[in-house]
Amino acid sequence: MGKPTRRDLLKASAGLGAATVIDTALGTPARASARSQPPASGGDGVVDVAVIGAGVSGAYAAWRLLGPDAGRSRTIRQLRRRRGGRLAVRLFESSERVGGRLFSVTPPGMPHLHAELGGMRYLSNHPVVADLVEYLRLPTGPFPVDEPQNIAYLRQHRFTLAQFADPQVVPYQLPPAIQGMTPDDALLSVIERFFPNAASMDHQAWDKVKPTATADGRHLYNIGFWNLLLDAIGQEGYTFLHDGFGYGSVVDNVNSIEAMEASVADFVGSPPPQYLLLRNGYQTMPEELVRRFTAEGGSVHLHHQVRRIDRETVDGEQVLSLALTVWPEGRRLTVRARHVILAMPQRSIELLDPDTFLFASNQFLSDLGSVIPRPASKLFLGYDRPWWQDIGLNAGRSVTDLPLRQVYYWGVEGDQPGADPANRNALMLASYNDLNDVEFWNELLRRPDRLAPVAVTRPPRPMDAAAPGTLVDEAQRQLRELHGPDARIPEPTSAYFQDWVQDPYGAAYHFWQVGAKSWEIMPRMRHPVSDANLYICGSAWSTGQGWVYGALTQAELMLEQQFGLPRPAWLSPDVYLGP
Repeated sequence: MGKPTRRDLLKASAGLGAATVIDTALGTPARASARSQPPASGGDGVVDVAVIGAGVSGAYAAWRLLGPDAGRSRTIRQLRRRRGGRLAVRLFESSERVGGRLFSVTPPGMPHLHAELGGMRYLSNHPVVADLVEYLRLPTGPFPVDEPQNIAYLRQHRFTLAQFADPQVVPYQLPPAIQGMTPDDALLSVIERFFPNAASMDHQAWDKVKPTATADGRHLYNIGFWNLLLDAIGQEGYTFLHDGFGYGSVVDNVNSIEAMEASVADFVGSPPPQYLLLRNGYQTMPEELVRRFTAEGGSVHLHHQVRRIDRETVDGEQVLSLALTVWPEGRRLTVRARHVILAMPQRSIELLDPDTFLFASNQFLSDLGSVIPRPASKLFLGYDRPWWQDIGLNAGRSVTDLPLRQVYYWGVEGDQPGADPANRNALMLASYNDLNDVEFWNELLRRPDRLAPVAVTRPPRPMDAAAPGTLVDEAQRQLRELHGPDARIPEPTSAYFQDWVQDPYGAAYHFWQVGAKSWEIMPRMRHPVSDANLYICGSAWSTGQGWVYGALTQAELMLEQQFGLPRPAWLSPDVYLGP
């Protein structure tokens, strides 16, 4: 194909060996990011709505405010009358790109494959996402997960996922109640001890039972899930779930009732939900929303970092004053707005100036800390052929207790719709991991400031997905151990690594703290200070944490409740979006 292999790159830096950084392997984003525009305001120097954060929730909120249904909102009609029928909506983003934690990179030689370094899929039972994808006409495809012939490599035993049904093969001394079960089925069986019909419960049903559900006289929201699982199936059973499920955070000591809902809705329901992907990359969703937003007259301002938010009075009207820094020159800018939407992660809000008026509210500070940030990272490797097909693996994932944790056989370029069948370049999600396993890979990075806080004296770091050779070599070693002696694994031709712990993201996703009453916190976070036109939306404080579904439901509820926007025509009025 004419592209350098990783071996070529290493040879070109003779003497550096395995420590050489693969710095030319980066592909390109699935689409170009929005072009930044100069900041603007209305004739009175005040914008109507400032949206902070161009991730999916911010892009969605900005688009809806100028979209076809906006004219039916009394609040928006009043704002329009101030300036002759036009609404001034500005979307500010501190980084160089649109998308937030949706980050799609297209490897060289694979124009129809996209390394999803952030969100990568959605579920068929996520109606707001599925309906929006259809409305935006974004091409979709299936996302395979647990194929029976794929591998489980646990405690140095290698077997197929289908063999979880054989207690003689599974290397754990499991209690009789979960012998012969997959980790998914075992987890569901524990949840069904508390809710016999759990497999068929939807989000609305879960929200009805959360305030009152108990175990041994204690509310389930006051019990850690790890504690509950340990009592139910013992240490061996818990370790089996932790190792075989592929995610440590799902069975960690988070809010039990919320963990049960998330497990059933996202992973183990009956029938299991269908996973889907966007063929052109998940990042194309916020990019398309921003494209439509700008087509309606909105403006996008990249490299604009909000540092502080104050209240002001302008010509007798209370407004919100945003202190921003414009990068790369570090210029200070003040923008005043009648309404402000913070479509920001928990950590980004925490990084605001401590004198920001929000932090004077003890209730807000408590709600801000009601979710636990969870680290997760991904490593994608590109190859000149799908070597895993030689050992009978085609799609879906394998799981292991090695730090790789989950491996997805992502795809072959020539097998994609519209691709050249002769092109056998292939892509693998070589490691999808969370919690302590993230630190294993981070120690192999050559980024000494990777966890240093974002400072207002320097621009936010650009998205840099380059993976160093030391990390790639270790991943290759673990891939050989996972797949066994019959696997002939070539040198990778491209490599991408993303750790979402680094500021300003602070986490890949969040879970509710033990004791958190989500049904009370979510409405408060959407409008945290009753006498200020400031609102918050995003996945952190949502039903559906860690999913685009959670981000969009909170954005939609905020728009309906605070701006009076009607439910969009493409979304059924009967769809339940949460408390």
